[in-house]
Parts: sequence; structure tokens; C-alpha cells
Amino acid sequence: MTVRPHGGDESGETKVARPEPDIPPVLVGEVAAPFGVRGEVKIVPRLDDPAYLKRLPAVLLQWENGASETRRVLSVRRHQEAFLLTFDGIPDRNAAERLRGARLFVRREQLPPLQEDAYYDWQLVGLRVVTESGRDLGTIEKVHFYPANDVYETPVALIPAIAEVIVEVSPERNELRVRDVPGLRKDET
Repeated sequence: MTVRPHGGDESGETKVARPEPDIPPVLVGEVAAPFGVRGEVKIVPRLDDPAYLKRLPAVLLQWENGASETRRVLSVRRHQEAFLLTFDGIPDRNAAERLRGARLFVRREQLPPLQEDAYYDWQLVGLRVVTESGRDLGTIEKVHFYPANDVYETPVALIPAIAEVIVEVSPERNELRVRDVPGLRKDET
């Protein structure tokens, strides 16, 4: 992967380090659509503060067909309930249209630090979910991001990420402990 605009070797290209092969990059957002005529795109963020992306040398954009490229984020601004980004080399709406559907990734070591008791989804996926009474609810396979609250999905349960349900998150023990609340299991709804 290369980014052309700033500095670089004799060819004019700046080399961007690829993530370690065994540590996948982390999804931080998705391009929903172009916005306006000046190359901005509307993103669905998976970070509390997408402005953080401006401080990085580049982000990885990847499409479902496997195509990918790296680009530097030039600006981030809030617009109603969304965020608008501009990328280096995307001067207008036509160029921004090509980014539609791209997912934005960064390397784990580039992620901003979190507040206490906050976790990235990659830290939760794979945790075993156990109730206070010891009932096994499976392993978290996916984290769903909803406006009201996140939901952790296992093969047998949907766990709302709210204080009334979550007792303890312990990545060190590979465990998420929850209250015995009726309706968590998919077959109980």
C-alpha cells in the first residue's frame, strides 16, 4: 500500500507500514455516502471521536470485493448525527463516490486510549458469557452498535451492554459476567 501526496522515496511514494499479519487491523468506521460537492464523505463511526483519525498518517480503506487503499484524513467535522471526512486525493463528489461502502481500519497500536471500563469490540469478541448463577451463554461473536446501547451477540444470546445487565468485563479471564435476566437467550424471547 502506498500514499502518494506527502514526502516519500525517489518515486514520490510514501510507504505505509502494513499491520502484522497475525494482528488484524481494527474497524473504526464505514463510508456511507458522498456529501456535497467538495469531496466530503459521510461516515458511520465506530470511535467516540472520529477527529482522532486526522492525527494518523493514514487509514486503510477496504471494500467488500477485497480492494483496499490507504489515505490520509484531512478533515473531520460533525454534521447533525453523522461525521463528515475529507481524504487526501479526493477533491470532489465524483471521487468521493468511489469511497462509498469502504470500511475504515487502523492498526491496534494507533487506537486512542479508552476510559476505564470501556472496551473496543475486538477486546470483547471471543469472551465467554456467564451469568451470576454460572449459566453459560456462549462466546461473544459479534458486537452490534445501536444508538441506545451496544448489544453483544453469542450463538444463543443477545446481551444489551447496559449496567443493569453487565456485572463484570474481564478480558484477562476471557469472561463477561452478566445478571440472570430473563429474555437474554434467543430461545427465551
